[in-house]
Amino acid sequence: MRIAVISDIHGNRTAFEAVLADLREISPDKVLFGGDLADMGPSPAEIVDRIRDLGWLGVAGNGEEALVRPETLDDFANRSSAPQSMWNAVRECMSASRELLGRGRLDWLLSLPRVHFDDEIALVHASPDDPWRAPPPEASDAHFESLFGHLGAPVVIYGHIHRPFIREIAGR
Repeated sequence: MRIAVISDIHGNRTAFEAVLADLREISPDKVLFGGDLADMGPSPAEIVDRIRDLGWLGVAGNGEEALVRPETLDDFANRSSAPQSMWNAVRECMSASRELLGRGRLDWLLSLPRVHFDDEIALVHASPDDPWRAPPPEASDAHFESLFGHLGAPVVIYGHIHRPFIREIAGR
């Protein structure tokens, strides 16, 4: 079975349409999404509606978390070394996305799980317990094992870092 995973669309309809065109060419058996669907970009409602219409399954990311629970963005911003002016701009974008999405779509985003199991795959946005933090590709095997080992899946897929890579963990 060929499974495609898309993640971190961030409300960008142009990029999403390009991905859909690629998917039509490669014809996967199934498509899953890895979160951060509708935050920040100009077309959050269109992205959510299209993914719902397509019937794809997936997980919530930190973008969904920030949209439906704005206090989580504040908590993360307060721990961040990035300037508050940046976080203020992010808050404004999130507020605009929230308004464009409306209550029904926000409720759907709120219903998304943090982990989706599909056969031998576990899909998360960043890590199972924290959609705001994901390991970099160069993290140690022990770090990956500590974050994902308890999922019990031979394959774990995550997004968030905007860098594709494949990593095999010794003994798995």
